[in-house]
Amino acid sequence: MIGEPVGWLNTALPLAALAGLALLLPEVLAPRGNLSQRRLGLAVAATAGLVWLAGAALFAALYAAAGADVGGALAAGPGATAALFLLRSAGAGLVWLPLVGLVWLIKAQAVERRRGEAAAREGRRCGG
Repeated sequence: MIGEPVGWLNTALPLAALAGLALLLPEVLAPRGNLSQRRLGLAVAATAGLVWLAGAALFAALYAAAGADVGGALAAGPGATAALFLLRSAGAGLVWLPLVGLVWLIKAQAVERRRGEAAAREGRRCGG
C-alpha cells in the first residue's frame, strides 16, 4: 500500500464504499418514521463509529492485499497495529464524516417536520 500509486482500487473504491456506508447506516439505524432527535443522534454517533471501524478493517485488507503481513503485525503488536489502521481510517473520515453530518441535518429536519405534523393532527401548537 505504501509506495503504490494512487489508483481506483486502493483509493477511490474504498472511499466510495465508506461514503456509501455513511449514507446507508443512518437509514437502517434510525428508520423514516422516527420522531426522536435522541434516537437520531445515537444513530448518527453509531454510524460514525461503525464507519470508522469499517474503514480500519478496509485499510487492513488493503495492506494485506498489497502483500503486508497484517496478521503477523497484529500478533506481534495488536495495539500499535490497530492504532495504525484506526488512524488511516480517521484520515478517510475527511471524506465520509461530512456526509454523516449532512445526513444528520437532513434527517433532523425531517424529524421536526413529522413532529410538527403530528402536533397539527392533534390540534396542538408546537414550538412556542
